[in-house]
Amino acid sequence: MPSTATYYSNINTELLEVCPTASNVIEFGCGAGRFLEAYKQQNMDARCVGFEKFKAAAAEAKDRCDEVIVGDAECDFLSNFGHKKESFDLIIYGDVLEHFLDPWAALSNHLEYLKPGGEVCACIPNAAHWSIIFELVNGTFTYRDSGLLDRTHLRFFTKATIADMFTNAGLQVDILKPRSFQTKNTQQGLSVLAKLFDKPVEAISQNRIEDWSTFQYLVRARKPV
Repeated sequence: MPSTATYYSNINTELLEVCPTASNVIEFGCGAGRFLEAYKQQNMDARCVGFEKFKAAAAEAKDRCDEVIVGDAECDFLSNFGHKKESFDLIIYGDVLEHFLDPWAALSNHLEYLKPGGEVCACIPNAAHWSIIFELVNGTFTYRDSGLLDRTHLRFFTKATIADMFTNAGLQVDILKPRSFQTKNTQQGLSVLAKLFDKPVEAISQNRIEDWSTFQYLVRARKPV
């Protein structure tokens, strides 16, 4: 498994680019707080709260956030830590929702603490990626220490089901865009999948190519006023 320091300290710069300017921000699963530290460097007036389950990571985050809450984001209500409902204007999930037992319920509960007009930004792995399709075609589904089949992932999503999760929670999805990592095997993988449709890659729809080649989806959604 990757080192704890690496696992909890990565900064998703593409997710950072999707996040709007906000005054009161909370990141669920903040890890060591590196992302919120980077966010605050770009938004100096923001008050950034990190919520983290693992105490060692949370201890590091305390030097980078205005406040760090140690708890289980699925079980512990923010009101138990002194936060009122509708007190945040930005909620961030950086590769976190897929780790929840019930991400749909968690999102719904957390939205009670989001102001009307506030936004949610997230990065979520794509289960329709060509590498996972290859696993299934070969009769395997091998968990790994990190990546799309991280052994700590409890739920799996595609672009369509990501959109459904946010819209069913009452949010307006403004951005749902791919985050792709092209490897030397990607084009070969796409060509093999295209053959299943008895077509060359060039004849496959762009939506399907996006599904197959997207590693994660970046989301920005808004709570109605």
